[in-house]
Amino acid sequence: MPYENGLITAATYVEKGGVGKTTTAAHVAVAAHTDHNLDTLLIDLAGTQNDLATQFGLDDEIQDLDAPISAVFGSDWDFIRSNIPDVVDRMVFETDEGPDLIPADPGLGGADNNLANIDVEERYEFLRTFIEEDLGDRYDFVLMDLPGKEDNISLNGLFAAENVVAPLKPGAFEENQLRKLETTLSEINEDLAVNLHLALVFATMVDGRISLHDNFVEDLAAEHPELVGEPIPATAGIGNSQDAGHTLFSFDEDERLNSASRALASYRENTTRLLDNITPR
Repeated sequence: MPYENGLITAATYVEKGGVGKTTTAAHVAVAAHTDHNLDTLLIDLAGTQNDLATQFGLDDEIQDLDAPISAVFGSDWDFIRSNIPDVVDRMVFETDEGPDLIPADPGLGGADNNLANIDVEERYEFLRTFIEEDLGDRYDFVLMDLPGKEDNISLNGLFAAENVVAPLKPGAFEENQLRKLETTLSEINEDLAVNLHLALVFATMVDGRISLHDNFVEDLAAEHPELVGEPIPATAGIGNSQDAGHTLFSFDEDERLNSASRALASYRENTTRLLDNITPR
């Protein structure tokens, strides 16, 4: 059932890999479904590795996709959606943890290249149009996991989401990346008359025994008091859950490491903060 206050959208994005974007997207999606009773869809735009499908144990099911998300970025999409029965249904895969998933596909690289040939006035509207026209009456919350680079696919995701979630691994480079992200969003808003903004920022893979990590968390809280979320502690539990094809939610409480339980509690709290910061469409 659509969210009573309107469709809400967000994207995990930092111009760097390995900071926990995909893990964040998975856990926020499950928390939104489990804790907030939102019909939630994940869209994986982060490339051909299909990390979100792996996270939810769907690797075997997504082989040989006959309705790939990359088709949405092509000029033939209107013809496809009008002439292929249930094409959107065929894009979507159910997970065992509540959210649905549209996986990434190899065609995204070609789609990114092709978008460069589209007039800038239309280039970044493909995904937003797809979400509003084909998903808006199916879901309450659409969360996109974007590539760790500024390309045409990422910009489509940012335009569609408007609300940006930035997980950051502690380090000076990541602090600079956050400043760069803020500058990028501001420049895009000015140049293209849109409203992209940070909705949540928090530290990931935090080791409390390392003073640099503690300082990083404190600096984030000082610089972004209205947007900062709970830090996610470093824990082997996240890797263990990924290897098992599910999120931390699927472990029984007595099976989780203490650090994994703390991480899960932080993801749940951060999801609540994110939803509080998002204005529905």
